[in-house]
Amino acid sequence: LFETIKTVDGQPWALPRHMRRALNSARRNDQPFPNEDQIRSAVAETIAANPYPIGRLRLLFGVNGYFCTTHQEYLEIKTSANLGIRHLSEEVSVPVEKRYPYTQNLQILGEAKSSGFDDYILVNRDGFITETAIANLVFQLDGEWITPPLSDGVLPGVMRALLVEKAAVMVRQIPADQLNQIQSGFVVSSLKIAQPIGRIGDRILQISPESEQMRAEFA
Repeated sequence: LFETIKTVDGQPWALPRHMRRALNSARRNDQPFPNEDQIRSAVAETIAANPYPIGRLRLLFGVNGYFCTTHQEYLEIKTSANLGIRHLSEEVSVPVEKRYPYTQNLQILGEAKSSGFDDYILVNRDGFITETAIANLVFQLDGEWITPPLSDGVLPGVMRALLVEKAAVMVRQIPADQLNQIQSGFVVSSLKIAQPIGRIGDRILQISPESEQMRAEFA
């Protein structure tokens, strides 16, 4: 299992939520898991040994109880996202977990980049939008900000959960045939926070004052 966490001035964002998500996955799979004090101590030592103004902290939990932390510099993404659309042929197992090998996700991401996109919007076999290869999605549709439900094959993202709890983002299914009705949107992750979507396929999305205000609230 692994978790990826943004750090700002040495402080990891939403660390307890990331630990809880990894612990829940470990329990579902009968996997040994270190205690909270061990994790917090390792995180503090790793960040202190590798300090960055903005960093990417990784927590890795092995199936045998092995635990490792890394901390690298993270460069903020300042451009909007250019997304393609990909329909999945295989069934998505639920719940979705952050687990190595991450091969399929990275293959999808690589294919998107080879096709001139930053990532793909993924559509499940039932025809509903799920997420991207490496992030959650939030869209403005019919005047509401919405995100697909976990049951459609969506990773329970930490940032996604915060937006649902604190920023009035609604959870509901989004049929793929509504993609052309989306007014604005964000790629959401613990690192990107809320990256505006500039294009879906050939269609340019509006980055309006309203969506910029929403992004500021998300941040």
